[in-house]
Amino acid sequence: MSGKTAVSSSGKRRAQRSDPLVVISDEEAIEKEPSGSFAWKFLLPSQIRSLSQCPTPEELEQKMGTVLKFDHHSLELREACQLDVFVISYHWAKEQGFDERQLSGFITLLHHVLENVKSNMSKAGNFQYMKECFSGVGSDNPDLVPIPLYFFKLEHAKLIIKYLISTIFQHYSLYQYLYYQQQDELIIGTDMMLETCPVLNSPYPVPLEEGMPLEMYEEHLMKKESEKLADDEETDDATADNLIGAVMDAVEASGNDVVKTVSTSELRGIIERVTREMILPAKTELKSKIKEKEQSYLNRIGKIQVK
Repeated sequence: MSGKTAVSSSGKRRAQRSDPLVVISDEEAIEKEPSGSFAWKFLLPSQIRSLSQCPTPEELEQKMGTVLKFDHHSLELREACQLDVFVISYHWAKEQGFDERQLSGFITLLHHVLENVKSNMSKAGNFQYMKECFSGVGSDNPDLVPIPLYFFKLEHAKLIIKYLISTIFQHYSLYQYLYYQQQDELIIGTDMMLETCPVLNSPYPVPLEEGMPLEMYEEHLMKKESEKLADDEETDDATADNLIGAVMDAVEASGNDVVKTVSTSELRGIIERVTREMILPAKTELKSKIKEKEQSYLNRIGKIQVK
């Protein structure tokens, strides 16, 4: 009775191998797969078909990252390295002519080998595990124990073992370093320079040619500038007259005998001359210094770097 059951299981496996072009659902494929098989454990049939349809290596990498849930492979070095291993290994398996079940089983084996490295398994122990996964491959005898990679031939098993030796086991320490060494965190910043417009005599800076036609600037802004200059001159004259009048009143109210010997017209001329030649120029110079100081502070503020 047990012999019939084993033969039936073997026949079932041969039937699965003989119909590689039959498209079935993921659930049906998983249900039909014998116990212990590596097929459809890590990649489902629909995912294998989706990866096989990628026209470029870039698209294959992007889709493989999505399937394997490497969401941060563009930033995290550990995920990027693992993704590279899976993409290159998948491409190698495609070149060997593996069908969908074989592709899925090979990727599952690769995943388990990397997980063994991650769990700190020794190189010898991991190599022994890989050999055990191929135990019984190519045998036509009735199977009494599950064979994880039953769908491969002996030629395929030799190719895969040779490939994993040259890629994983020859660089075993490197993969251990990948899993156990923390990635350095790099803080990337951008220096920004803020500049302010210089203070001009004009109330508006000179416009850019692409921002405002020159005719419009001359018609509107320059007109306002000339009006402002005229207003400033009138204001200065009014200020001078007010200042002269105030000084005149103060001198006359002082009651000084020297003042009484000078006529009002002469006194006013002296005060006006002193005001226009000394006081008003000093006031203008002070105002200019204040503007220069203000411009200096604005330039210093403009050179502050924002990080």
